Amino acid sequence: ETTGLSPWGGDEVIEIGAMKIYGDDIDEKNVFHSMINPKRLISPDATRVNGITNEMAAAAPKSSEALSMFLEFCGTDALLVAHNAPFDMSFVGNELDRERIAYPPNLILDTVDIYRRFYPGLPSYSLLSLAQQFGLSQTQEHRGLSDAHLVRRLLRSALDELPIVDDTPALKRLFSVYQMSAWKPEPSGLPVQ
Repeated sequence: ETTGLSPWGGDEVIEIGAMKIYGDDIDEKNVFHSMINPKRLISPDATRVNGITNEMAAAAPKSSEALSMFLEFCGTDALLVAHNAPFDMSFVGNELDRERIAYPPNLILDTVDIYRRFYPGLPSYSLLSLAQQFGLSQTQEHRGLSDAHLVRRLLRSALDELPIVDDTPALKRLFSVYQMSAWKPEPSGLPVQ
C-alpha cells in the first residue's frame, strides 16, 4: 500500500504484505507484514482506500529497515508474484533507489498478465474484479497482507489452466516475466482497472 498513486510524484510505500507458498498451507513463518513510516503525509484519498492513517504509520519502521527485512524474507531465488507487477515494481524500485539498496535478482510474475492471457475479454482485470469473477472474494481490504492472500488465491485458481512450466526459459516464453534487478526508473501507467 502507498501514500498515493505516483512513485515519481513523491508517493511512498507504507505497507508490504507477502507470503511464501508451499502447497495449500500458510504457516506464520512464511508470512511477511510490515507497515512503513513514510517521509511524507499519507493523502486523505489513500487513507480512504486502504484505511492507513498517519498515526498508524508513525510507529512503523523506516523504509530502509522494512525493505531490508522484506528482501531477506524473499531471498534471491524465490519467484515473486504480484498483481499489476509493473506498478508495484515502480514503487519498490523508487524506494530501493532512495535507500541505496541493491535490487534483488528475483523473477516476478504478474497475475494481471496471467489472467489476460488465459481469460481474455474480461471487463476488468483489477484484483477485486478478478476475485469476484472467480468466486474468491466479494471484497478487497486494500491492505498489504489481505491483498497478498487474494493474489495467492488468484494464482491457485489459475494453476488449473496454466501449462506446466519447469524452467525459466519456458516461463519467459509463456508470460511477461519481470526482474527487479532489470527495473529502470521510468514512469509506469496507473493501476489496472
